Amino acid sequence: MAASTQRHGFPLGSVLFSLSLVALFGYYAHDVHAAARGVTDWLLIVPAAGIGITALLVTVGTQVIDWYRQSDAAKHAEGDASALPAVLFMGLLTLYVATIPIIGFDLGSLLFLCLALYLQGEKRWWVMVGFSALVSGIIVLLFVKLLGIRLPTLLL
Repeated sequence: MAASTQRHGFPLGSVLFSLSLVALFGYYAHDVHAAARGVTDWLLIVPAAGIGITALLVTVGTQVIDWYRQSDAAKHAEGDASALPAVLFMGLLTLYVATIPIIGFDLGSLLFLCLALYLQGEKRWWVMVGFSALVSGIIVLLFVKLLGIRLPTLLL
């Protein structure tokens, strides 16, 4: 079988759709939280919206990384070096820093490490999740328990 040389375009429609759903989840969760009379009103809605937002952001990150891998594989076949891996990693780092106040240091670190490992070529999901959970848990416990630093956390 001959290798496919078809180039895949950036999945702009799917990324924009996912990001618009993230915005809608966030708006809905904020609206429920603002209009809530008490904890019982938002207790089920806000965490579910947080899980939905997290899942959508992971989906977007995976789509962008998959697109990068496909385009990078085609460029490597042609012998062209690119700065795109560094740009994607800087974008991932920027997204990580921007989302820490929203989703917490613990969950943000876990997602950042998972996506960074995926960007570096790791394909085994259990290695990505296991390593990310272990490292994130150790770092959060080290900062919070041992050093006494207050961090915005969601899970720990």
